[in-house]
Amino acid sequence: MKRSILILVVSLITNLVVAGNGIDNKDATNTKLVSGKVVDKISGEEIAGAEIKIADKIVYTDLNGNFSANINVSKTEVVVSFISYNDTKVNIDPFSYSALVVELESR
Repeated sequence: MKRSILILVVSLITNLVVAGNGIDNKDATNTKLVSGKVVDKISGEEIAGAEIKIADKIVYTDLNGNFSANINVSKTEVVVSFISYNDTKVNIDPFSYSALVVELESR
């Protein structure tokens, strides 16, 4: 008797865990992976540590100037900033799959 109750409880818990995996499909369809590179406008060198603001999300470039973020499709304006460079605003085409190349101009 105890064994059958234990098996029942374990199977119910397993079903709940699998059914409630936390993935909400309606949110997944409204997001897009945006990736790109931030470079110096004159020299073309990559800028590591540049800040990219997309809506309420902030990401930073890696050592090679690359970044990526999942964003809401309706948010299309990006602000890129770095020390001693002018802030740059970029509009994203939500249906484009090409990587962004953002050129920052020094002050």
